[in-house]
Amino acid sequence: MKTNITILMIMCSFLMCFSQNSEKETSFTYGEFKAGYGVSIFGKGLKERYTAGNFSTSGGGVYNISAFRKFKKVNHLNFGLKFKALGAAPAKNNNGDEMFFNYWGAAISTKYFPFNKEANKGFVLIVDYFFVTQFTQKYRNQVTKFYDHQFAIGSGAAGGIGYEFMAFKNQFKGCFSIDYEMDSRRGEVNNVGHKTFISQSIAATLGFKF
Repeated sequence: MKTNITILMIMCSFLMCFSQNSEKETSFTYGEFKAGYGVSIFGKGLKERYTAGNFSTSGGGVYNISAFRKFKKVNHLNFGLKFKALGAAPAKNNNGDEMFFNYWGAAISTKYFPFNKEANKGFVLIVDYFFVTQFTQKYRNQVTKFYDHQFAIGSGAAGGIGYEFMAFKNQFKGCFSIDYEMDSRRGEVNNVGHKTFISQSIAATLGFKF
């Protein structure tokens, strides 16, 4: 996770340098809601059981709600807070096993509009640092009545690209993005103790600003 944090800080510093080229006396605050579909990619601590069980793709609905602020004299950039959650549909295999992987995270978010000083429309780059992210992973077999549950909490980082636009005579403010996220979490496992879980996700979301 130290590598993720370092990369995040470098990217934010890079964007800040560009934002100071010229001043624009505008500031505003807005909210944002987006929904879409995401797919989980399991790493250390998770992929072993997922691969051994030969489960189908693990994915589901992704939802995030955010609040952003554009400050005076800071062009191209918005800063905000984000809450993101994924509710996965069951991943299944031929033995009747089902696996759920759900998570949520709270993040500090930065958006950079390279072609728009007012930072309110057009192509956008998104960087998030999830200072807390939690998952619940559940296994079950309806025939044998076997149930297992794992829980872990940690942090992560995400990057994305998107586009924000105006429609219906500028009455509707829409937004679209594709995001890649990587998280590291630690949790207690029965008969094992504390264990590190690594996961990644790719999601596409569409929403509106208010």
